[in-house]
Amino acid sequence: MFQSKKRKALEGVIRQIKVDLANNYKDNAVENLKRLKQETEAATAAGELKAKEITELQTIIEHYETDMANFKRTY
Repeated sequence: MFQSKKRKALEGVIRQIKVDLANNYKDNAVENLKRLKQETEAATAAGELKAKEITELQTIIEHYETDMANFKRTY
């Protein structure tokens, strides 16, 4: 999916969100989604991502936001 170091880092965050959701670690998934959004915005502002990659990441973020919309704190 991605090539540069920054893009690989973003892909790592996406993998971590998948693992968190698979293991029902809702709080961690929400925190990692916030991290993904922040890092994507920073990379976009710095010009480190191509337009196609930005669109792809926004789609992934929107998908996870929809999935996590009803999550409540477990503590």
